[in-house]
This record gives sequence, structure tokens and C-alpha cells, in this order.
Amino acid sequence: MRMMTALMGALAFAGVLDASSPARTQPAQGEPYRIGIILPMTGSTADYGTDFNRGALLAEEEINAAGGINGRPIKLVLGDSKNSAKDGVAEFKRLVEVEKLPAIISTMTGVIVPQFPISRETNTPMICVGAITPEIRKGGPTVFSNYPLADDEEKEIAEYIIKKLGHKTAAIIYENSAYGKTLSSIFIDEYKKLGGTILAEEVIEKGGRDFRSQITRIGATNPPVTVTYAYYAEGGLIVRQAAELGVKTQFISHGSIQNNAFAEIAGPAAEGFISGSPSWDENAPQVKAYLDRYKKKYGKDSDLYGPYFYDAVKLYVEAIRRGGYSKEGILKGLKEIKDFQGVVGSMGFDQGNVVLLPLRFVKFQGGKWTPIEK
Repeated sequence: MRMMTALMGALAFAGVLDASSPARTQPAQGEPYRIGIILPMTGSTADYGTDFNRGALLAEEEINAAGGINGRPIKLVLGDSKNSAKDGVAEFKRLVEVEKLPAIISTMTGVIVPQFPISRETNTPMICVGAITPEIRKGGPTVFSNYPLADDEEKEIAEYIIKKLGHKTAAIIYENSAYGKTLSSIFIDEYKKLGGTILAEEVIEKGGRDFRSQITRIGATNPPVTVTYAYYAEGGLIVRQAAELGVKTQFISHGSIQNNAFAEIAGPAAEGFISGSPSWDENAPQVKAYLDRYKKKYGKDSDLYGPYFYDAVKLYVEAIRRGGYSKEGILKGLKEIKDFQGVVGSMGFDQGNVVLLPLRFVKFQGGKWTPIEK
């Protein structure tokens, strides 16, 4: 029975079966249902955008091959935020006001927060993916997230350092941005509540390339663990330069570090880095199916966030099936979703607009992120 259940789940995921609509053998045709997606396709975080887009496009392709929504295809309309608040707002307005799209997928903390007022004012549903600022909870009735937020995530990381690693002293280095400041502030508060002491607190500039001064000051305090809140490019340089300076500390961060480019930048210094995030279980049938299709299509392994963008597209499709292709219908459909089975797990928006998924800790070992046994 267990084997049959797993097989049925894998088939449903692949688009052969769909609990929400009859199985179809003909590809979708006709006027598409269009959904906006705003990603950092150029600039210093473009590697993220590439992976995000691949995950979303994989969902689009599979949905349309399986008959779309009642025979009609879906179409993702891409906007490039450049990971800039100004460009993110401009693209949101373009997609809603010019392209007349009824729903948006967006990402990156500094981009999504300025988009919230437009989402509310235009009654346009937006699913935030990967961004974990608690400000999402204050975004309003049109703002959703299929990724757990920092007030849940950073608390677990603080607990992991003290209870699992056994360290009550730590250093922290973070990016001078809304993203870095928010996460570091939450972590520091939670860590201190648990009896921890911060030995050093250093700030780096986004896009910087030389962090030796900050690392040297951290090294002077001999911290057993150093928490890092930076994207893959800066994070990779931090651990590489720490190794060059002879600073020995256990680096730990959340999921943003889990990008293939991180290891390329960090080199051998990436070995042993710990990351805590609501990452997927690679042994689950639906995850294996996704990873295999991703690699077959793109010729490389998926990063952490690709499946969440895949799921965001699928969540919108489910919402359209439930409520119809309009802003009001999609909002209604999203609110009705309670136990949607995606790549990353079972999700629902019925208890608020943010899904809750368990955190998993992984360590970079032998060229890949390996789950750490609890």
C-alpha cells in the first residue's frame, strides 16, 4: 500500500494525474492564463534569478503538456527586478497596469516590501517566494508566502547553535540591507533569549569584494561559530577570505547560501558550512521526480529555491481552478488551499497567508549539501 501511494503521488506530480481535474492527453491550447513573475535576472544576484526562473518554467511546461487549466495553457510573463526596489516596483506596475495580469510571483526582501502597497491598492494577489522578512505578515490580505519566515527560521537556527552545536558564544556578519538587518536582528534577539552572547557583530556592503577587515575583527574574538547573513557571492568570499586569514570558526547561515555558485566562489573553504532552511527532502518521490526533470532539461542540479518557484506556479493554477481567472477569484482560491502537495511538502494558506514547513539543517560536504542527522 505504501509503495502504491508513493507511485500515485509521483504520477500526480508528473502531471499524469491531477486531483483537481481529469487526466488529459492533449496539450493545452488557446488563449493562455497569464501570471507575472518578477525575478533578479540581471545584476549581482542573477544566478538566483536563473534558477528561480527555471523552476517556474518547468512547472509551466508540465502544466501545459498535461492540458493546462481546463484545456487552456498558462503563460508566465517575466519582469526583471535587478534586485532593486525601484525596478521591482516599476515591473510590478507594468505587469499589473500595462499587461493587465491578475497575479504576481515575486522575490528578494528589498524588492517585495515596496511592492506590498501596490498589491493592496490594486487588489492583486502576490506570492512571495524565498524572501523571509516578517514584514510579509503585515503585507495585507493580498500578500502570500509559500516559504516560512525569519521569525520562525532564525529562532530555530539560534536553538540549533546552542542546543545542537553547544555554543553559547557566537559572532555575526551580515549585509547592510533590509534583508541582512532584519535577519541578524531576529537571530541576535533569539540567541540572547537562550542565554547566548554575541562576541562580534560586523556589517558588510552588498556587492563588496574585500571583507578582510571585518573577518580579522571577528577572528580576534575566537568565536566557535559565526552566523552569516549574505547572499551566495558575498557569503562565498567571506568563508574563502576567512580561510586565507587563518580564521577558524564554524560558519552557519540560512538557505540563501545554498546556491551552486557559492561553492564555486568559496572553493575548498565551503567544506563544513552549515545551512538551516525549510529545504525539501531529496528522498521524497516528488522531489526526486523534480530534480531528475530539472537536470534533464537544464543539464545541472537545482539550487534550493527552484522547487519553491515551481510550487508557486502550481499554487496559482490550483487557485484559478478553484476561484477562476480574476484577482478576486485567485484570492478566493488561495485562501481555500489547505493541504496542497507540492515538491517541498504539504502547503496551505488557510491558517494565514504564510505556509509553515519544517526546518532542515544541511552541511556542505564532498561537493554537495548533505542532510545532518537530528
